[in-house]
Amino acid sequence: MNSIALKRFFAAFLAAATAVSIAACSARTGSDGTDDTKQATIDTSEAADETEVTPDLPSNLNFNGEQINIWYFTKNSDAAERFVDIEGDLNGDVVDEALYNRNLRVEEKLNVDLVFTDPGVYSSDVGNHLRSMVMTGDTTYDIYNIIQWNSAILVTEGMYRNLIDLPYVDVEKPWWSEYYIKEVNIGKNNRYFLCGDISIDMIRCIGCMYFNKVIYNDYYGDPDELYRLVLDGKWTLDKLHNYTKEVYADLNTNDRVDQDDQFGLLLNNYNNIDILFYAAGLRVTARDEDDIPYLVLNNERTASAIEAIYNLCYDNQGTWIGDPANNNLAFNNGYSLFLMGFLYTSEQLRNMQQDYGIIPAPKFDEAQKDYAAVVHDIAILVCLPQSVPNEKLEPIGAVLELMGYESYKTVTPAYYEIAMKTKYTRDALSSQIIDLLHDSYMTDIAYVFGDSFYRFGYIGREMIANKQNNFASYYSKREKAALKNMEKLIEAYQALG
Repeated sequence: MNSIALKRFFAAFLAAATAVSIAACSARTGSDGTDDTKQATIDTSEAADETEVTPDLPSNLNFNGEQINIWYFTKNSDAAERFVDIEGDLNGDVVDEALYNRNLRVEEKLNVDLVFTDPGVYSSDVGNHLRSMVMTGDTTYDIYNIIQWNSAILVTEGMYRNLIDLPYVDVEKPWWSEYYIKEVNIGKNNRYFLCGDISIDMIRCIGCMYFNKVIYNDYYGDPDELYRLVLDGKWTLDKLHNYTKEVYADLNTNDRVDQDDQFGLLLNNYNNIDILFYAAGLRVTARDEDDIPYLVLNNERTASAIEAIYNLCYDNQGTWIGDPANNNLAFNNGYSLFLMGFLYTSEQLRNMQQDYGIIPAPKFDEAQKDYAAVVHDIAILVCLPQSVPNEKLEPIGAVLELMGYESYKTVTPAYYEIAMKTKYTRDALSSQIIDLLHDSYMTDIAYVFGDSFYRFGYIGREMIANKQNNFASYYSKREKAALKNMEKLIEAYQALG
Protein backbone atom coordinates (compact mmCIF):
# COMPACT_ATOMS: atom_id res chain seq x y z
CA MET A 1 0.00 0.00 0.00
CA ASN A 2 1.24 3.51 -0.70
CA SER A 3 2.46 5.89 1.93
CA ILE A 4 0.30 8.12 4.09
CA ALA A 5 1.60 11.09 2.14
CA LEU A 6 0.29 9.60 -1.09
CA LYS A 7 -3.10 9.01 0.51
CA ARG A 8 -3.22 12.65 1.64
CA PHE A 9 -2.52 13.65 -1.93
CA PHE A 10 -5.22 11.39 -3.27
CA ALA A 11 -7.80 12.63 -0.80
CA ALA A 12 -7.06 16.19 -1.88
CA PHE A 13 -7.14 15.12 -5.49
CA LEU A 14 -10.71 13.84 -5.24
CA ALA A 15 -11.94 16.73 -3.12
CA ALA A 16 -11.63 19.20 -5.98
CA ALA A 17 -12.18 16.92 -8.93
CA THR A 18 -15.52 18.47 -9.80
CA ALA A 19 -13.79 21.79 -10.35
CA VAL A 20 -11.18 20.14 -12.60
CA SER A 21 -8.59 21.75 -10.40
CA ILE A 22 -6.96 20.63 -7.21
CA ALA A 23 -7.47 23.50 -4.84
CA ALA A 24 -7.37 22.14 -1.33
CA CYS A 25 -5.45 19.76 0.88
CA SER A 26 -5.73 19.16 4.60
CA ALA A 27 -3.32 21.31 6.57
CA ARG A 28 -0.64 19.71 8.68
CA THR A 29 -1.00 20.38 12.37
CA GLY A 30 1.88 20.89 14.76
CA SER A 31 2.25 19.23 18.15
CA ASP A 32 0.72 22.31 19.79
CA GLY A 33 -2.40 22.04 17.66
CA THR A 34 -1.55 24.97 15.42
CA ASP A 35 -1.49 24.88 11.64
CA ASP A 36 2.11 24.55 10.49
CA THR A 37 1.32 24.24 6.78
CA LYS A 38 3.89 26.19 4.76
CA GLN A 39 2.11 28.80 2.66
CA ALA A 40 3.61 29.61 -0.72
CA THR A 41 4.67 33.14 -1.44
CA ILE A 42 4.45 32.89 -5.20
CA ASP A 43 1.35 34.17 -6.98
CA THR A 44 -0.94 31.73 -8.80
CA SER A 45 -3.27 32.40 -11.70
CA GLU A 46 -6.25 31.43 -9.57
CA ALA A 47 -7.26 32.61 -6.12
CA ALA A 48 -5.78 30.16 -3.61
CA ASP A 49 -7.87 28.61 -0.88
CA GLU A 50 -6.46 29.32 2.57
CA THR A 51 -5.76 25.63 3.13
CA GLU A 52 -4.26 24.98 -0.31
CA VAL A 53 -0.82 23.40 -0.36
CA THR A 54 1.40 25.48 -2.63
CA PRO A 55 5.12 25.62 -3.47
CA ASP A 56 7.52 27.28 -1.08
CA LEU A 57 8.90 29.64 -3.69
CA PRO A 58 9.76 33.26 -2.96
CA SER A 59 7.39 35.66 -4.70
CA ASN A 60 10.25 37.68 -6.12
CA LEU A 61 12.02 34.81 -7.92
CA ASN A 62 13.25 36.10 -11.25
CA PHE A 63 15.83 34.20 -13.27
CA ASN A 64 16.15 36.88 -15.94
CA GLY A 65 15.26 34.70 -18.89
CA GLU A 66 17.56 31.80 -17.90
CA GLN A 67 17.31 29.00 -20.46
CA ILE A 68 16.45 25.59 -19.03
CA ASN A 69 17.09 22.78 -21.50
CA ILE A 70 14.90 19.73 -21.08
CA TRP A 71 15.64 16.45 -22.85
CA TYR A 72 12.72 14.20 -23.66
CA PHE A 73 11.89 11.63 -26.30
CA THR A 74 8.88 10.49 -28.26
CA LYS A 75 10.14 8.00 -30.82
CA ASN A 76 8.47 4.63 -30.32
CA SER A 77 7.04 5.87 -27.02
CA ASP A 78 3.63 7.52 -27.00
CA ALA A 79 3.89 7.75 -23.21
CA ALA A 80 6.85 10.12 -23.46
CA GLU A 81 4.90 12.43 -25.75
CA ARG A 82 2.64 13.11 -22.82
CA PHE A 83 5.35 14.89 -20.87
CA VAL A 84 5.05 18.11 -22.82
CA ASP A 85 3.15 19.73 -25.62
CA ILE A 86 5.44 22.31 -27.20
CA GLU A 87 3.53 23.00 -30.40
CA GLY A 88 0.95 25.29 -28.89
CA ASP A 89 -1.58 24.48 -31.60
CA LEU A 90 -4.31 24.01 -28.97
CA ASN A 91 -5.98 21.28 -31.00
CA GLY A 92 -8.83 20.76 -28.58
CA ASP A 93 -7.17 17.95 -26.60
CA VAL A 94 -7.58 18.94 -22.97
CA VAL A 95 -4.34 17.31 -21.87
CA ASP A 96 -2.24 18.89 -24.60
CA GLU A 97 -3.69 22.29 -23.82
CA ALA A 98 -3.07 21.81 -20.10
CA LEU A 99 0.56 20.85 -20.76
CA TYR A 100 1.15 23.80 -23.03
CA ASN A 101 -0.40 26.28 -20.62
CA ARG A 102 1.49 24.74 -17.69
CA ASN A 103 4.78 25.46 -19.43
CA LEU A 104 3.73 29.03 -20.20
CA ARG A 105 2.84 29.65 -16.55
CA VAL A 106 6.19 28.30 -15.35
CA GLU A 107 8.05 30.51 -17.82
CA GLU A 108 6.06 33.60 -16.85
CA LYS A 109 6.21 33.13 -13.08
CA LEU A 110 9.94 32.40 -12.94
CA ASN A 111 11.05 34.39 -15.98
CA VAL A 112 12.78 31.40 -17.56
CA ASP A 113 12.90 30.05 -21.08
CA LEU A 114 11.99 26.35 -21.23
CA VAL A 115 13.56 24.67 -24.25
CA PHE A 116 12.34 21.11 -24.91
CA THR A 117 14.40 18.92 -27.21
CA ASP A 118 13.49 15.56 -28.67
CA PRO A 119 16.64 14.05 -30.26
CA GLY A 120 14.64 11.38 -32.08
CA VAL A 121 15.99 8.50 -30.01
CA TYR A 122 14.06 5.25 -29.85
CA SER A 123 12.93 4.31 -26.36
CA SER A 124 15.11 1.20 -26.39
CA ASP A 125 18.21 3.35 -27.03
CA VAL A 126 17.59 6.03 -24.43
CA GLY A 127 20.05 4.59 -21.90
CA ASN A 128 22.93 4.31 -24.37
CA HIS A 129 22.23 7.78 -25.73
CA LEU A 130 22.33 9.33 -22.26
CA ARG A 131 25.54 7.50 -21.40
CA SER A 132 27.30 8.81 -24.48
CA MET A 133 26.26 12.39 -23.71
CA VAL A 134 27.11 12.44 -20.02
CA MET A 135 30.41 10.57 -20.36
CA THR A 136 31.63 13.09 -22.92
CA GLY A 137 30.78 15.96 -20.58
CA ASP A 138 27.94 17.22 -22.74
CA THR A 139 26.24 20.08 -20.88
CA THR A 140 23.53 20.73 -23.46
CA TYR A 141 20.70 19.52 -21.25
CA ASP A 142 19.81 20.48 -17.69
CA ILE A 143 16.97 18.02 -17.10
CA TYR A 144 16.50 14.50 -18.45
CA ASN A 145 13.27 12.53 -18.72
CA ILE A 146 14.34 8.91 -18.75
CA ILE A 147 12.75 5.49 -19.07
CA GLN A 148 12.79 3.58 -15.81
CA TRP A 149 13.74 0.13 -17.12
CA ASN A 150 16.78 1.02 -19.23
CA SER A 151 18.08 4.29 -17.84
CA ALA A 152 17.78 4.24 -14.04
CA ILE A 153 20.75 1.85 -13.83
CA LEU A 154 23.05 4.57 -15.18
CA VAL A 155 23.01 6.06 -11.68
CA THR A 156 25.57 3.40 -10.70
CA GLU A 157 27.96 4.84 -13.29
CA GLY A 158 27.79 8.28 -11.75
CA MET A 159 25.74 9.73 -14.58
CA TYR A 160 23.16 11.58 -12.48
CA ARG A 161 23.23 14.27 -9.82
CA ASN A 162 22.04 13.66 -6.28
CA LEU A 163 18.93 15.80 -5.81
CA ILE A 164 18.60 15.41 -2.05
CA ASP A 165 19.47 19.09 -1.55
CA LEU A 166 18.09 20.48 -4.81
CA PRO A 167 16.73 23.95 -4.00
CA TYR A 168 12.96 24.33 -3.60
CA VAL A 169 12.05 20.69 -4.36
CA ASP A 170 10.03 19.27 -1.47
CA VAL A 171 9.09 15.63 -2.11
CA GLU A 172 6.60 15.73 0.77
CA LYS A 173 4.42 18.02 -1.31
CA PRO A 174 1.45 16.24 -2.87
CA TRP A 175 2.57 16.75 -6.47
CA TRP A 176 5.51 14.39 -5.90
CA SER A 177 5.10 10.67 -5.31
CA GLU A 178 7.14 10.38 -2.13
CA TYR A 179 6.55 6.63 -1.93
CA TYR A 180 7.70 5.97 -5.49
CA ILE A 181 10.69 8.29 -5.20
CA LYS A 182 11.83 6.38 -2.13
CA GLU A 183 11.38 3.04 -3.89
CA VAL A 184 13.55 3.98 -6.89
CA ASN A 185 16.43 5.20 -4.70
CA ILE A 186 18.64 3.56 -2.07
CA GLY A 187 19.64 5.11 1.24
CA LYS A 188 18.23 8.05 3.15
CA ASN A 189 20.68 10.54 1.66
CA ASN A 190 20.35 9.54 -1.98
CA ARG A 191 17.73 10.93 -4.31
CA TYR A 192 18.63 10.70 -7.96
CA PHE A 193 15.15 10.38 -9.44
CA LEU A 194 11.93 12.34 -9.12
CA CYS A 195 8.43 11.47 -10.27
CA GLY A 196 4.85 12.45 -9.68
CA ASP A 197 2.37 14.81 -11.31
CA ILE A 198 5.14 16.37 -13.37
CA SER A 199 4.33 13.58 -15.84
CA ILE A 200 0.92 11.97 -16.25
CA ASP A 201 2.85 8.92 -17.37
CA MET A 202 2.79 7.66 -13.79
CA ILE A 203 -0.99 7.33 -14.00
CA ARG A 204 -1.12 6.12 -17.60
CA CYS A 205 1.22 3.24 -16.75
CA ILE A 206 -0.83 1.79 -13.88
CA GLY A 207 -1.61 -1.90 -14.46
CA CYS A 208 -5.26 -2.93 -14.64
CA MET A 209 -7.84 -5.11 -16.41
CA TYR A 210 -10.74 -4.46 -18.77
CA PHE A 211 -13.94 -6.49 -19.00
CA ASN A 212 -16.57 -6.74 -21.73
CA LYS A 213 -19.96 -5.87 -20.25
CA VAL A 214 -21.95 -7.59 -22.99
CA ILE A 215 -20.22 -10.94 -22.45
CA TYR A 216 -20.46 -10.57 -18.69
CA ASN A 217 -24.18 -9.84 -18.94
CA ASP A 218 -24.74 -12.85 -21.23
CA TYR A 219 -23.11 -15.24 -18.77
CA TYR A 220 -23.61 -13.70 -15.34
CA GLY A 221 -26.11 -10.86 -15.47
CA ASP A 222 -25.67 -7.28 -14.28
CA PRO A 223 -22.05 -6.16 -14.94
CA ASP A 224 -22.22 -3.94 -11.89
CA GLU A 225 -21.99 -7.11 -9.82
CA LEU A 226 -18.35 -7.46 -10.88
CA TYR A 227 -17.66 -3.93 -9.68
CA ARG A 228 -19.30 -4.77 -6.37
CA LEU A 229 -17.14 -7.87 -6.08
CA VAL A 230 -14.06 -5.69 -6.55
CA LEU A 231 -15.16 -2.96 -4.17
CA ASP A 232 -16.05 -5.56 -1.54
CA GLY A 233 -12.45 -6.82 -1.70
CA LYS A 234 -13.44 -10.24 -3.07
CA TRP A 235 -11.86 -10.09 -6.54
CA THR A 236 -9.23 -12.88 -6.44
CA LEU A 237 -7.10 -15.06 -8.71
CA ASP A 238 -9.43 -18.00 -8.14
CA LYS A 239 -12.44 -16.00 -9.31
CA LEU A 240 -10.55 -14.79 -12.39
CA HIS A 241 -9.59 -18.39 -13.16
CA ASN A 242 -13.22 -19.53 -12.92
CA TYR A 243 -14.65 -16.71 -15.02
CA THR A 244 -11.95 -17.25 -17.64
CA LYS A 245 -12.72 -20.95 -17.92
CA GLU A 246 -16.50 -20.60 -17.95
CA VAL A 247 -16.83 -18.16 -20.85
CA TYR A 248 -14.57 -19.98 -23.29
CA ALA A 249 -16.45 -20.94 -26.47
CA ASP A 250 -15.22 -22.81 -29.55
CA LEU A 251 -16.74 -20.31 -31.96
CA ASN A 252 -15.43 -21.93 -35.13
CA THR A 253 -16.40 -25.43 -33.90
CA ASN A 254 -13.12 -27.03 -34.93
CA ASP A 255 -12.71 -28.77 -31.57
CA ARG A 256 -9.44 -27.02 -30.74
CA VAL A 257 -8.43 -23.82 -29.03
CA ASP A 258 -7.32 -21.16 -31.51
CA GLN A 259 -7.40 -17.40 -31.82
CA ASP A 260 -10.81 -17.40 -33.53
CA ASP A 261 -12.54 -18.62 -30.36
CA GLN A 262 -14.12 -16.64 -27.56
CA PHE A 263 -11.84 -16.35 -24.54
CA GLY A 264 -12.12 -15.45 -20.93
CA LEU A 265 -8.78 -13.67 -20.76
CA LEU A 266 -6.34 -12.13 -23.23
CA LEU A 267 -2.83 -11.29 -22.03
CA ASN A 268 0.82 -11.38 -23.02
CA ASN A 269 3.46 -13.39 -21.16
CA TYR A 270 5.69 -10.51 -20.11
CA ASN A 271 4.51 -7.16 -18.68
CA ASN A 272 0.95 -8.47 -18.19
CA ILE A 273 2.35 -11.17 -15.91
CA ASP A 274 4.06 -8.42 -13.92
CA ILE A 275 0.60 -6.98 -13.29
CA LEU A 276 -0.71 -10.29 -11.93
CA PHE A 277 2.44 -10.97 -9.90
CA TYR A 278 2.46 -7.71 -7.98
CA ALA A 279 -1.34 -7.56 -7.74
CA ALA A 280 -1.11 -10.77 -5.69
CA GLY A 281 0.56 -8.71 -2.96
CA LEU A 282 4.03 -10.07 -3.70
CA ARG A 283 7.22 -8.20 -2.91
CA VAL A 284 10.78 -8.91 -3.96
CA THR A 285 12.35 -6.53 -1.45
CA ALA A 286 11.72 -4.70 1.80
CA ARG A 287 13.79 -1.94 3.47
CA ASP A 288 15.80 -1.83 6.68
CA GLU A 289 16.10 1.13 9.03
CA ASP A 290 18.70 2.74 6.77
CA ASP A 291 16.45 2.41 3.72
CA ILE A 292 18.61 -0.37 2.26
CA PRO A 293 16.73 -3.11 0.36
CA TYR A 294 16.90 -6.80 1.23
CA LEU A 295 15.22 -9.83 -0.34
CA VAL A 296 11.86 -11.06 0.97
CA LEU A 297 10.76 -13.03 -2.09
CA ASN A 298 11.40 -16.56 -0.83
CA ASN A 299 8.21 -17.61 0.92
CA GLU A 300 5.21 -19.87 0.53
CA ARG A 301 2.94 -17.06 -0.63
CA THR A 302 5.17 -16.35 -3.63
CA ALA A 303 5.26 -20.03 -4.54
CA SER A 304 1.48 -20.38 -4.27
CA ALA A 305 0.77 -17.21 -6.24
CA ILE A 306 3.09 -18.19 -9.09
CA GLU A 307 1.46 -21.62 -9.19
CA ALA A 308 -1.95 -19.95 -9.46
CA ILE A 309 -0.79 -17.64 -12.24
CA TYR A 310 0.77 -20.59 -14.06
CA ASN A 311 -2.51 -22.51 -13.85
CA LEU A 312 -4.41 -19.50 -15.15
CA CYS A 313 -2.09 -19.26 -18.15
CA TYR A 314 -1.58 -22.91 -19.05
CA ASP A 315 -4.28 -25.01 -17.38
CA ASN A 316 -7.22 -22.90 -18.46
CA GLN A 317 -8.48 -23.14 -22.02
CA GLY A 318 -10.14 -19.75 -21.65
CA THR A 319 -6.78 -17.95 -21.52
CA TRP A 320 -5.14 -16.81 -24.74
CA ILE A 321 -1.53 -15.61 -24.61
CA GLY A 322 -0.78 -13.28 -27.52
CA ASP A 323 0.84 -9.97 -28.41
CA PRO A 324 -0.79 -6.75 -27.14
CA ALA A 325 -1.84 -5.39 -30.55
CA ASN A 326 -3.75 -8.55 -31.48
CA ASN A 327 -5.16 -8.89 -27.97
CA ASN A 328 -6.44 -5.30 -28.04
CA LEU A 329 -8.01 -5.89 -31.45
CA ALA A 330 -9.70 -9.11 -30.35
CA PHE A 331 -11.07 -7.42 -27.23
CA ASN A 332 -12.23 -4.47 -29.33
CA ASN A 333 -14.14 -6.90 -31.52
CA GLY A 334 -15.85 -8.60 -28.59
CA TYR A 335 -13.96 -11.89 -28.45
CA SER A 336 -12.96 -11.93 -24.78
CA LEU A 337 -14.44 -11.24 -21.37
CA PHE A 338 -11.17 -9.87 -19.93
CA LEU A 339 -8.14 -8.02 -21.28
CA MET A 340 -5.00 -7.43 -19.22
CA GLY A 341 -3.34 -4.06 -19.75
CA PHE A 342 -2.54 -0.64 -18.36
CA LEU A 343 -4.60 2.52 -18.08
CA TYR A 344 -3.05 3.72 -21.34
CA THR A 345 -4.61 0.68 -23.04
CA SER A 346 -7.93 2.51 -22.81
CA GLU A 347 -6.65 4.88 -25.49
CA GLN A 348 -6.79 1.97 -27.95
CA LEU A 349 -10.31 1.00 -26.86
CA ARG A 350 -11.99 4.34 -27.37
CA ASN A 351 -13.89 3.20 -30.48
CA MET A 352 -14.96 -0.17 -29.08
CA GLN A 353 -18.64 -0.73 -29.91
CA GLN A 354 -19.50 -2.88 -26.91
CA ASP A 355 -19.27 -1.33 -23.47
CA TYR A 356 -16.34 -2.24 -21.27
CA GLY A 357 -15.40 -1.65 -17.66
CA ILE A 358 -12.08 -1.19 -15.84
CA ILE A 359 -11.09 -3.18 -12.75
CA PRO A 360 -7.85 -3.91 -10.87
CA ALA A 361 -5.95 -7.13 -11.34
CA PRO A 362 -7.09 -9.62 -8.68
CA LYS A 363 -5.74 -10.16 -5.21
CA PHE A 364 -4.18 -13.51 -4.39
CA ASP A 365 -7.01 -14.25 -1.98
CA GLU A 366 -9.58 -12.42 0.13
CA ALA A 367 -7.20 -12.37 3.09
CA GLN A 368 -5.00 -9.93 1.17
CA LYS A 369 -5.84 -6.54 2.60
CA ASP A 370 -5.40 -4.27 -0.42
CA TYR A 371 -5.27 -4.35 -4.18
CA ALA A 372 -1.89 -3.52 -5.69
CA ALA A 373 -1.35 -1.99 -9.14
CA VAL A 374 2.20 -2.05 -10.46
CA VAL A 375 3.35 0.85 -12.63
CA HIS A 376 4.70 -0.36 -15.97
CA ASP A 377 8.49 -0.14 -16.11
CA ILE A 378 8.37 2.20 -19.11
CA ALA A 379 7.34 4.98 -16.73
CA ILE A 380 9.23 8.27 -16.95
CA LEU A 381 11.61 9.43 -14.22
CA VAL A 382 13.10 12.92 -13.97
CA CYS A 383 16.80 13.38 -13.23
CA LEU A 384 19.71 15.78 -13.70
CA PRO A 385 23.02 14.96 -15.41
CA GLN A 386 26.09 14.99 -13.21
CA SER A 387 27.53 17.66 -15.48
CA VAL A 388 24.88 20.30 -14.77
CA PRO A 389 26.60 23.51 -13.53
CA ASN A 390 26.11 24.36 -9.86
CA GLU A 391 24.86 27.84 -10.72
CA LYS A 392 21.89 26.34 -12.55
CA LEU A 393 20.65 24.24 -9.64
CA GLU A 394 18.50 27.01 -8.18
CA PRO A 395 16.53 27.79 -11.36
CA ILE A 396 16.26 24.08 -12.19
CA GLY A 397 14.90 23.29 -8.72
CA ALA A 398 12.38 26.13 -8.96
CA VAL A 399 11.28 24.99 -12.42
CA LEU A 400 10.78 21.37 -11.34
CA GLU A 401 8.85 22.33 -8.21
CA LEU A 402 6.60 24.78 -10.01
CA MET A 403 6.13 22.44 -12.97
CA GLY A 404 5.08 19.68 -10.58
CA TYR A 405 2.67 21.99 -8.79
CA GLU A 406 1.13 23.37 -11.97
CA SER A 407 0.74 19.83 -13.29
CA TYR A 408 -0.95 18.81 -10.04
CA LYS A 409 -3.43 21.67 -10.38
CA THR A 410 -4.26 21.43 -14.06
CA VAL A 411 -2.59 18.68 -16.12
CA THR A 412 -3.35 15.69 -13.90
CA PRO A 413 -6.99 16.73 -13.42
CA ALA A 414 -7.32 17.27 -17.18
CA TYR A 415 -6.13 13.72 -17.82
CA TYR A 416 -7.61 12.06 -14.77
CA GLU A 417 -10.99 13.74 -14.50
CA ILE A 418 -11.74 14.74 -18.10
CA ALA A 419 -9.82 12.44 -20.47
CA MET A 420 -9.58 9.26 -18.42
CA LYS A 421 -12.93 9.42 -16.65
CA THR A 422 -15.01 10.66 -19.57
CA LYS A 423 -13.26 9.90 -22.88
CA TYR A 424 -11.81 6.51 -21.95
CA THR A 425 -14.40 5.03 -19.59
CA ARG A 426 -18.05 4.12 -20.08
CA ASP A 427 -19.57 4.46 -16.62
CA ALA A 428 -19.27 6.09 -13.23
CA LEU A 429 -18.16 2.88 -11.52
CA SER A 430 -15.14 2.64 -13.83
CA SER A 431 -14.19 6.08 -12.59
CA GLN A 432 -14.45 4.87 -9.01
CA ILE A 433 -12.16 1.96 -9.88
CA ILE A 434 -9.64 4.38 -11.38
CA ASP A 435 -9.60 6.12 -8.02
CA LEU A 436 -8.88 2.77 -6.37
CA LEU A 437 -6.10 2.01 -8.87
CA HIS A 438 -4.46 5.37 -8.30
CA ASP A 439 -4.59 4.84 -4.56
CA SER A 440 -2.89 1.44 -4.84
CA TYR A 441 -0.15 1.96 -7.43
CA MET A 442 3.27 0.62 -6.52
CA THR A 443 6.64 -0.65 -7.66
CA ASP A 444 9.59 -2.57 -6.22
CA ILE A 445 13.21 -1.53 -6.63
CA ALA A 446 13.93 -5.02 -8.00
CA TYR A 447 11.45 -4.22 -10.77
CA VAL A 448 13.20 -0.89 -11.44
CA PHE A 449 16.77 -2.27 -11.48
CA GLY A 450 16.07 -5.63 -13.09
CA ASP A 451 19.54 -7.07 -13.69
CA SER A 452 20.82 -5.76 -10.37
CA PHE A 453 18.54 -8.28 -8.65
CA TYR A 454 19.27 -11.04 -11.16
CA ARG A 455 15.84 -10.20 -12.62
CA PHE A 456 13.97 -11.32 -9.51
CA GLY A 457 11.73 -8.31 -10.12
CA TYR A 458 10.60 -10.09 -13.28
CA ILE A 459 10.52 -13.59 -11.81
CA GLY A 460 6.79 -14.02 -12.44
CA ARG A 461 6.98 -13.23 -16.13
CA GLU A 462 10.17 -15.24 -16.66
CA MET A 463 8.80 -18.36 -15.01
CA ILE A 464 5.54 -18.12 -16.96
CA ALA A 465 7.29 -17.40 -20.27
CA ASN A 466 9.51 -20.43 -19.69
CA LYS A 467 6.53 -22.54 -18.57
CA GLN A 468 7.98 -23.18 -15.13
CA ASN A 469 5.99 -23.31 -11.92
CA ASN A 470 8.45 -24.72 -9.36
CA PHE A 471 9.33 -21.54 -7.52
CA ALA A 472 11.57 -23.17 -4.91
CA SER A 473 13.81 -24.69 -7.58
CA TYR A 474 13.87 -21.54 -9.70
CA TYR A 475 14.72 -19.34 -6.72
CA SER A 476 17.41 -21.57 -5.20
CA LYS A 477 19.38 -21.62 -8.45
CA ARG A 478 19.43 -17.83 -8.61
CA GLU A 479 19.51 -16.57 -5.04
CA LYS A 480 23.30 -16.41 -4.74
CA ALA A 481 23.70 -14.42 -7.95
CA ALA A 482 20.79 -12.14 -6.99
CA LEU A 483 22.35 -11.35 -3.61
CA LYS A 484 25.70 -10.67 -5.25
CA ASN A 485 24.19 -8.33 -7.84
CA MET A 486 22.08 -6.57 -5.25
CA GLU A 487 25.12 -5.96 -3.07
CA LYS A 488 26.94 -4.41 -6.03
CA LEU A 489 24.02 -2.04 -6.58
CA ILE A 490 23.92 -1.04 -2.91
CA GLU A 491 27.68 -0.49 -2.84
CA ALA A 492 27.50 1.59 -6.01
CA TYR A 493 24.81 3.78 -4.45
CA GLN A 494 26.78 4.16 -1.24
CA ALA A 495 29.94 5.06 -3.17
CA LEU A 496 28.07 7.91 -4.85
CA GLY A 497 27.70 9.67 -1.52
